Amino acid sequence: MTRRAANGLGTIVKRKDGRYQAAVHVSTSTGETKRKYVYGKTWQEANDKRVEMLDNNRKGVPSIASSMRLGDYLDHWLEEIIRVERGPSTYSGYEIVVRRYIKKHLGTKKLNALTPTHVRAFVAKLRKEKTVLGKPLSDRYVQNVFETLRSALSSAMREELIGRNVARLVETPSRGGFDAEPLSEADARKFIAQVSQHWLCALWLILVTTGLRKGEVLGLTWSDVDMETGAFRVKRTVQRVRGQLLFGKVKTKKSKRTLYLGQVCLAALARYRQESIDRLKPPYNPAAGQPDDLIFVTSSGRVVEPRNVNTMLNRLLLQAGLERARVHDLRHTAATLLLMDGATIREVMEQLGHASIATTANIYGHVLDEAKRRMAARMDRLASPD
Repeated sequence: MTRRAANGLGTIVKRKDGRYQAAVHVSTSTGETKRKYVYGKTWQEANDKRVEMLDNNRKGVPSIASSMRLGDYLDHWLEEIIRVERGPSTYSGYEIVVRRYIKKHLGTKKLNALTPTHVRAFVAKLRKEKTVLGKPLSDRYVQNVFETLRSALSSAMREELIGRNVARLVETPSRGGFDAEPLSEADARKFIAQVSQHWLCALWLILVTTGLRKGEVLGLTWSDVDMETGAFRVKRTVQRVRGQLLFGKVKTKKSKRTLYLGQVCLAALARYRQESIDRLKPPYNPAAGQPDDLIFVTSSGRVVEPRNVNTMLNRLLLQAGLERARVHDLRHTAATLLLMDGATIREVMEQLGHASIATTANIYGHVLDEAKRRMAARMDRLASPD
């Protein structure tokens, strides 16, 4: 039996399983309209949910019920907020965290009934969780999962679904020590000498001297770089996400920045540009969405495969007699050498494109301690009698 409300106010029907289903055309967080279904054990329960959605429509609030399960809200958050507002790699990372951990332990809890006690118990369970390889979750990953939940609940507050973010009432799990593994200055010089004749010499120099992320370097175009002044804009990234090669926005607003290349990098880029003219051979095979003037491409004109950069780096380090390292360690190397040379933590934060100075200080605090000791030694020499 179908009981219809006035035109535009939705319908309520009894399902074969005995439940009642209400359907209303509602507004989503993107401003679009879509048909939304809610359910109740009785007609009145389904009608109450229908009225709540209509009331949200009147107030201009996206219609998702505050009494919905957290797992259902997380699906909404991922699809209508994260997928729309953030890059594909961010969406993929959040989706994995939500699917593997948050929904597993908290997905059946009602959004408006979640308590700090639930969240604390969730964190305790995370510390006993295993990765797909059977290893315990790191302190850093536990904190990332917690921060994902907190971010989702903050969105629920902005959508006026809950009055407080209970995750903010729980102490953030300790991230533990973060061990950046930069090359020493001597090893960095060995590495630079080794890559001097490599066809991607300019790429390696940019990585180790500017601290760009791998995807940011691979996303550079010739139009991003002023070859006279050395100024260049970081505004896109290249990543493989679930097997798909994607060109997207940089990680955060702070990541979209203008930096400068030194003369050594500019000279290497100029050589690379000239050599590219001879190296490029048709037929060309650019990746989908690839900018026309991308800098770092293969002989077929296709963007350099991000995974191949890892392989090439380890081969170059081996040839230079150095230990294996990640491409990201070149970023740590640039930051560490800048700090050791007297750069301030804020300058390094801007260079790296970190979202906050706290992130930079957390990663490179040990370098700052060493710099402070060196400053104390300098002042000690100044204060010492001749």
